[in-house]
Amino acid sequence: GQQICPNLSSTMAIATVKKDGEGRPTRAKYCIVALGNLDPHPWTKQDFFAPVLSQMELHLLTAIAVHLNVIPKSGDVSQASVQSFFPKNETYICKPPPGCPITPPNSYWKLLKTLYGLKRSPIHWFKMAKKILIDMGFTQSVHSPCIFLGTLIPNQPPLYLGLYVDDFIFFSKSK
Repeated sequence: GQQICPNLSSTMAIATVKKDGEGRPTRAKYCIVALGNLDPHPWTKQDFFAPVLSQMELHLLTAIAVHLNVIPKSGDVSQASVQSFFPKNETYICKPPPGCPITPPNSYWKLLKTLYGLKRSPIHWFKMAKKILIDMGFTQSVHSPCIFLGTLIPNQPPLYLGLYVDDFIFFSKSK
């Protein structure tokens, strides 16, 4: 048969139970993911490649921290894959996960933001994170796109930041 919507993607719901150190449940995490392996768009690797901090770049940042005699800290961006919006020329229509209790039967979703699992979600996230960091006053390294440096507070030492997907390492000589 004829495909009604050429950009139709499938989704599924994932439930995870987080446990404490003794194995007792502490909270439930539920998210909807796209089945990226079924992505109907003809993307090339160049279309969806997002840079990540390499092991060598991490070693470089660690060496700088040692030289400055500071301890690097790390962080994680919660729900990073659903933070960025699609560009206007990119449309995804998705089938809700089977059994979705809030979606009427035979309904579809037009996504406004990216979902985990879509091939271009990582590059959209990286571009958004880069823009936010630059807007905050960071400068992106010319040679390492995942290393940022910025003097965010006047007359204070710079802050170094390395971005690895939704995880980051940062440090500064400033207390």
